[in-house]
Amino acid sequence: MGIPTGATVMFMADVTRIAWRSIRSKERFHPHALIDAFRLHLGPTGTLLIPTYTFDLVDGASFDRRGSHTISGSLGKAALEHPAFGRTGHPLHSFAVAGQGREHLMTVQERGSFGPGSPFSYAHEHGGLLVTLDLEVNRALTFSHFVEERERVPYRFKRTMSFQYTDLDGSTMQRSFDIQAKKAGHRMNLSSMEGLLERSGALRRGAVEGIQWRVIDLVAAYPVIAEDLRKDSAGSVHLFRCSWWLKDVARAALFTVMGRPQGIR
Repeated sequence: MGIPTGATVMFMADVTRIAWRSIRSKERFHPHALIDAFRLHLGPTGTLLIPTYTFDLVDGASFDRRGSHTISGSLGKAALEHPAFGRTGHPLHSFAVAGQGREHLMTVQERGSFGPGSPFSYAHEHGGLLVTLDLEVNRALTFSHFVEERERVPYRFKRTMSFQYTDLDGSTMQRSFDIQAKKAGHRMNLSSMEGLLERSGALRRGAVEGIQWRVIDLVAAYPVIAEDLRKDSAGSVHLFRCSWWLKDVARAALFTVMGRPQGIR
């Protein structure tokens, strides 16, 4: 993959294929082994970030930084259980972080998921790489939201959400955080972004024993994403359809009358 020692790496993976290969080989697989292989390679001057998102939370929900379950799959769950990792503080887009950047990212106060104190900003500032296993760009490039916020795209707006927030010391209080919500009718679609990134040299990919890997240079990817966003359609990042707009408006009206169910925002 060509990942240098000491790098800042955002790591995402669908470990299903790896787990099945281990089962067929009558070997025991645990995501900790995969995580530790990356930690060992990066060394003490590297930083490893693994998503532990809970962006399904609704306004007024509870978030416990010590124990709230992630919706980012088994890799995120394993990272939260690993003693080398701590969890960053944003209730919607937290990361398990280990290595050199851990202390800074564990203590920084940032209201926004993609603001200047976020792990996304840290990765961009430190020449970070996004490394994925068996995940295509459309499922992995959350970094595109960081670019959207920096470029102030017209189809998003700032929304404040409040949570019953329990911090690492066990203290609980009401805290507010900001998200960049999509306007009605808009959906993210990064299917064609992979080709743009690869042609620009920002993305490399290959396979090892059937496991597909991708490495994206986030500094090089930023201007590619930003250029598409500056176009009128921004068609390699998001799509708009009138049918989606009608559905979103109708759903918002229903929630106003009936109340918003858990798990929907």
